[in-house]
Amino acid sequence: MKGFGDSNNKKLYNLDRNNQLIFENKLKLARAFLSKGKLKLAEQIYSKLFKDGLTSYELLFYYALLSRNLLKFDLAKKLLNQAISNYPSKVDHYILLAEITRLEKDFLKSEELLLKARKINSSNGNVFYNLALLYRELDFKKALNSINKAIKLIPNNHIYRLLQAEIFLSLGNIDESRSILNNLLIDSNIRDKKPIMLTLSSLERREKNFDLAEKILIEIISNNKTFSLAYLNLSDLYFELNNPIKAKDILIRGININPNNMPQLYVNLAIIYRSLGQIKNSIANHLKALSLNKNLYQCYENLSDMYDFSNNSSELEYLMRVSFDNLNREDIYRICFARANILHKNQNFNEASINYELANDVKSELYPSNKDNLIKSGLDIKNNFLNNLYFDKSSKRVDKELIFIVGMPRSGSTLLENILSLNENVTDLGEIDYLSLSLSEDNVNKNINPFETYLKLLNNDHPNSKIITDKNLFNYKYCPVIKKYFKNSKIVFCTRNPLDNILSIYRTNFTKLPFTSNLKDITELYIHHMELMNIYAELYQDIIYKYNYDELVKNPSSEIEKIINWLGWRWSDKYLSPHKSKRSVFTASSEQVRNPIHNRSIGGWRNYEDLLKPAIDLIENTQDLKKYLK
Repeated sequence: MKGFGDSNNKKLYNLDRNNQLIFENKLKLARAFLSKGKLKLAEQIYSKLFKDGLTSYELLFYYALLSRNLLKFDLAKKLLNQAISNYPSKVDHYILLAEITRLEKDFLKSEELLLKARKINSSNGNVFYNLALLYRELDFKKALNSINKAIKLIPNNHIYRLLQAEIFLSLGNIDESRSILNNLLIDSNIRDKKPIMLTLSSLERREKNFDLAEKILIEIISNNKTFSLAYLNLSDLYFELNNPIKAKDILIRGININPNNMPQLYVNLAIIYRSLGQIKNSIANHLKALSLNKNLYQCYENLSDMYDFSNNSSELEYLMRVSFDNLNREDIYRICFARANILHKNQNFNEASINYELANDVKSELYPSNKDNLIKSGLDIKNNFLNNLYFDKSSKRVDKELIFIVGMPRSGSTLLENILSLNENVTDLGEIDYLSLSLSEDNVNKNINPFETYLKLLNNDHPNSKIITDKNLFNYKYCPVIKKYFKNSKIVFCTRNPLDNILSIYRTNFTKLPFTSNLKDITELYIHHMELMNIYAELYQDIIYKYNYDELVKNPSSEIEKIINWLGWRWSDKYLSPHKSKRSVFTASSEQVRNPIHNRSIGGWRNYEDLLKPAIDLIENTQDLKKYLK
């Protein structure tokens, strides 16, 4: 492995010359097996030598390296700690042990080991390279500083340059990242180009050049059948493009080639199965991932709202007792959300409150609230378009029916979309951003009709669609735009008891909606959106339907029929069974909507009155909402 392998000082003084030669020949044989990929045979030799009480630098280091590659972290750490004790002036075993502790999310221990290695040898580029890998988990600027030092020590190391490009990409410095990657691709001294191409595909994906990103990944896989990371990235790309079937198929291909090589393949497959409504398969794949790496805290969080761990008590025990010491903030808030969900199921609402609050406090440190920007955006659009009450006759007539589902997250919008999707003519777009793209600054400056741009985007992806549901909830801001420009369009405004809605948002880990980590911010945005929508609902009565989740789950037959009649569709009893919909669901409600309609969540906010005090104080002072406190 590059960056390791200082194998000096390996003579065994407790062996005679003949036995020492036998020992060294066995090490050579193990190295030969490793080079041919015969890991089990190499492991057998190392294991036998170690059990016989024989040690050397090479034996300890390469046996540990092999154990790391086989995900036997405990054995690898035992070997490396002995190596550090026997050879304290060598840095390679500090670096490898730091890598393992980093993979185990023990970041403080990893940093401690690397700083010791730096003290031993401050001119070792691999020390700074591994510090950059560590800091990439914690602080991109510190990571960039460390990789720059590594490159200064070894300027022509392409692995260092690749990491530098990845860090630039994470910092949003696209041009710098692309320049480095292009230079690496044309470097004839680099034989293995697949990691470079992998990063380039990530860059193109970030720039929304999806076709090019896909082409790069398919090329990697066609030339490197066993490269698991390419399968993982391609599945991510397909999932982002709302194609879970292709995402699932590519993951299964990757897993079949290397079943135990990458636990994250099982995590992604579990998430896809959940979106497809295959909950048992989702649970099984999360548990498989945990069997390979018990520190995949994303799995515990995902499992916590669809599985009770009744057949996996050891995993549950580990989740509930794992220490936060040395964990990064993402892992901490995932653990807290998972614990809170389990406590909520067990009706231990006080302890659940503590964990929800801690989860959101930690998450808010990573993702500062965007509430003010969302409110400003809503008001700006209102001020710019509110006086334009009539349809712009320059817009083309179309044979498509557009239904915009708007409101706050967790307001029953996914249930509504599931109901409407039972119409065989409906194409559900999910939470697509077509409308905001149509209103880009460049389009507005060129006075381009947003309806024309929206139709182009729609026809590119769904040319044969007849009825469209667009469930980007924050399109509520654009009601005047829809009224002015969008012919043959309707808006369904989703509402729910505000405190149930606010609590549900707070209990859900929305990393892409950073305002959701603060109850005051959630409530202020909720009030703002209700004030806007009340104005629009009054002005645009002909195109806006106000749907109430609470009323629907209490009286599904009458309320669903009202919606279907308002849309002008022919009634069918099939609309009463939205849990039978086969469509993919990519939202936080993906598991709940697979169940028959129920009203168990109504009034749940009363179990969390102390937690919700910041929200209650604001609701009490809002004329249209304070009635919900009774």
